[in-house]
Order: sequence, then structure tokens, then C-alpha cells
Amino acid sequence: MAKQVRWRGWVLLVAALSLTAGLAGAGAAGPGGSLVITSYGPPWQDFLTKEIIPGFEREAGVKVELAVGLSRDWVAKMRVAGKNNPPYDVMIANTTWVSALRKEGFFAKITPDKVPNLADVWPELRNKDDNGVITLVGALGIGYRTDLVANPPKRWVDLWRPEYKGKLGIYSIANSATPMFLMLLGRLYAKDDKNMDVAFQKVKELLPVRFTDFSGDMEKLLVAGEIHLGILDAPAASRLRKQGLPIAWVPPIEGVFMFEQDTNVSAFAPNKETAFKFVNYFLSAPVQEKWASAFWWTPANRKVRITGQLATEIPINTVAQIRSIHKWDWDWINAGNREKIIDRWNREIVGR
Repeated sequence: MAKQVRWRGWVLLVAALSLTAGLAGAGAAGPGGSLVITSYGPPWQDFLTKEIIPGFEREAGVKVELAVGLSRDWVAKMRVAGKNNPPYDVMIANTTWVSALRKEGFFAKITPDKVPNLADVWPELRNKDDNGVITLVGALGIGYRTDLVANPPKRWVDLWRPEYKGKLGIYSIANSATPMFLMLLGRLYAKDDKNMDVAFQKVKELLPVRFTDFSGDMEKLLVAGEIHLGILDAPAASRLRKQGLPIAWVPPIEGVFMFEQDTNVSAFAPNKETAFKFVNYFLSAPVQEKWASAFWWTPANRKVRITGQLATEIPINTVAQIRSIHKWDWDWINAGNREKIIDRWNREIVGR
């Protein structure tokens, strides 16, 4: 069971009592204090707990606590708490969720003097103004069953082939992939990623499809043969192949988009300097190599070499491939357009 995260006020109270007792900050949390970091549930949580966090705790002299949950919940809690009283020192989540908080001033700027390993990050994965940094990439392309698809797709536009009708899975509007998919369709078919009229029309032409909220459910649909192909992240495809399942993954010629782990330091984190140290540690080549080897995420640190068998499991790993990742105008999304897209999806796609 995940350790329950302590509220910031409780942490401060315990620290004060410890000082009163003469512990002078040398309690169980160590001389560096306590650091609260967001985390998804298992297996992500288990890997952090066993393979990543212990080394940092020894290095920094801190106690790390994980706030286990989902991006949308963390965003809600950050807003309720307010910028001056953040419940998390470090927030790792998808850009579609944290970009709004970033625009609202919740996060500190990450600079090379605070995070030296930032210099080794692919330039394409550094956020505008360095208000956060993408640390791991799960490229989104097309996954398909090799035993059920005789003519595999090579492009996004191939999804509209008549032979795939009724056999395709895409994400629902609850998943961060769908706003990106819609912007991709606008870009491909209208040369304008903000052209939602064209994007929605293209989705309607795909129907009927199987919708799913979560990436794990997309995997289940493929495994069960309920869909023959679907939007899938490369790490998921590699994991399924390792289990002996007949799954292949295609990076479409027009480029991929991504499930990214966007890592941020709260602007008013009580232990901000230690939070920066964690981001630097997370970006270090040894830690990035661990994630790549265990979960097949594309590392943000360009010094990590992906070769041999690992290169087949992490198909997005070269300069050209990194540059093929589509990027989006998150300021436009967060200027009320996310809500408009959700409302339109519910009316025109779900309500059909």
C-alpha cells in the first residue's frame, strides 16, 4: 500500500516539534528535510521506490515521499492549495495537464546552474523558458496485431482505410492523447492544428471505433483482439512483445506525438533547492538508463546511448526521430480551448 502523503502543514509542525526537542533538523527525514514528489501507481511507483529514490535519498540526505495518483488530481490539489502552499515539491505529469499550472505561475524556472544535467537534454525536449523539462518520452504511434492485420499502416492517414473500419481503437477525450490527436488531424488535413472543424470531421469518418480512457485499456483491447490496431505508445508495444504477444508498432511517416513526463519544481516549495537536485538526479545518465532499460521510455538525456536490442525496443532514439515528435501550442489549449474541445467531443462524438 502506498505511503500516505503528509500535508505540508503537518510536515512543518513535525519539523517544529523536532527542533523543540533538540533534534536540530536531524530527524528521520535526514539533514535535507523531506521532499514530496508525484507518482503514478504501480509499476511506476514500485520502480521509483526500489530503483530510483534510494540513491537520491543517500546522495541528498532527504526522505522522499510519493504522492500517488493521476495528473488531473494533482492539478486540482495544487490549485486548491495555492501557489504559496504547494502540496508537492516536484510534480511529474503530462504536459497537457501541467502546462496550465505553468502559465499560472505555479512552477519555478529550471536553469543549468540549479540543474546542470539540463545541458544534456535534447533541445527539443526543453520547455519554453525552461519552466519545467521533459524527462522521459513515450512516443505515440500505431500499434497493431501482426496476426490480424495483413496490410500494416505506415502513416496516420492509413487509419482511414476501409479495411480497418470497426477494428480501430482511439482514446476518449478523458485521455491527454485525444486533444493532441485532434490537433494532429488539423495539422495533417488543414495545415492548421487549431482547425477543429476538420479534425472533428476526420474523427467522425473513422467511426465506429472503440474508445478507451486509459492506455492500459488500449493494451487490453489489442490483447483480446477486440481491436486490430490502435493509437499506442512505443513502451507499451515493447512490453507486450516481451510477453510474447503478436504486437508491432509503427512510427508514422508524418511523425509521432508523445506521452511525456514533464517534470516541474513548485515555485514556492519549502525545499526548493533539494527539489532542483532531484530533477538533476532524475536527468542523470545512470537514472535515465535505468528507465530506458526497464520501461523502454526514450530518455531525455542525449548522452544515453540506445543501441543493440534496446534500440528495437525504444524505436524513437535518434536526432531525426526526436525531431519528428509533434509539438503543440499549449497556451492556445489553455486559453479556454480545452473546454471547448471537450464540450464539442461530448456533443458530436459521444452524443452521436
